[in-house]
Amino acid sequence: MSDDNVIRPTFGAPRNTAPLTRTEAERTGPDPDPNQPPLRLFGAAAGHRVGLIRDPAAQEGDVFRIVIGPENEQAVETVALLPAGADAEGEAERIGFAILRALEVVEGAV
Repeated sequence: MSDDNVIRPTFGAPRNTAPLTRTEAERTGPDPDPNQPPLRLFGAAAGHRVGLIRDPAAQEGDVFRIVIGPENEQAVETVALLPAGADAEGEAERIGFAILRALEVVEGAV
């Protein structure tokens, strides 16, 4: 699995409500159900919360999703996707904490 879905360049931009083309849908995959509770919430900074969801029903198979969403909304967006495996949860935690730290840096710069 490639890393091209880690921190997508469109993160934070207004979401395009037009349906994805087949190629775009295969590349990005569906976002998780916002009502699904995070497996772990890493924290919040710069108005966003960062969490980890295990998604066994994903198109790609059993995966860990690192997700970000505004603190005041239920919606989340997948910013990293890792196949569930031996050390995948630990790697997902490292990515999640790195994203949280980056948001903390951005928040401090304001």
